[in-house]
Amino acid sequence: MLQYGLAITMITLSVLGMAFAAVAAPYAPKSSQCYAACTAKCAAQHSCERADASRDCFTHYNQCKAACRIECDR
Repeated sequence: MLQYGLAITMITLSVLGMAFAAVAAPYAPKSSQCYAACTAKCAAQHSCERADASRDCFTHYNQCKAACRIECDR
């Protein structure tokens, strides 16, 4: 009998946790989404694996990421 009560309690807590996560998801910080999109753009623009990559591609990539931090923290 105790096992069923424990199982019901665990299921109830997990359902409540999932409900809380679903409600809180739209209110996630926009800065993390902004930073992820911005760094993906930097990676595409300054990829060192490209055939036409410059010698300073890694430096340019890091500078681009730094600009993302500044832009997305506003």
